Amino acid sequence: MSVVLAIARLLHLLLVAVLAGLLVGVALVELALLEVGPSVYTAVQKPKHQVFAPIMPVLNTLVIAAGLLVLLLMTRAPRTLAPGALAFTAAGLACTIALTVTTVLVNVPINAEIISSWSVEHPPADWAQVRDRWNLFHAVRTVLALLAVGCLLVAMLPAPHGRTGTAGGRARGGA
Repeated sequence: MSVVLAIARLLHLLLVAVLAGLLVGVALVELALLEVGPSVYTAVQKPKHQVFAPIMPVLNTLVIAAGLLVLLLMTRAPRTLAPGALAFTAAGLACTIALTVTTVLVNVPINAEIISSWSVEHPPADWAQVRDRWNLFHAVRTVLALLAVGCLLVAMLPAPHGRTGTAGGRARGGA
């Protein structure tokens, strides 16, 4: 495996791990917030979303771009890879794309609504339903991020007994 590919794979894994870590951290905060009322919930959510709003699109873009780069580099050197490495890397990338789609279609519009129209003094009557919907889709994207990390870790496992794969995933003897 080339040094460039090895560095790209490590960078991709690091970026996905950072994303997963952020999502797990937010999930833990959200669990704690299940115990608070609507005004406290809103008071926490507004600044939280304002902090994450500029960061998350950049991180998600970097994760996907790094994943695409890794896949491109992997397809140029299939015989140097462990069997299944390409498939697990593609699965990890698919998970990050799916979590990004979920984020853009569900979580970001809710975040925008909270930032722009919710009031700490007078939260909307359906605040708990909005919170629960956001939390459900956040759980989905958190699981997807953790699955992506797992896929990338499996993809990085060395080939057993010096065996490497071909583009079709069959093992070949290596030296």
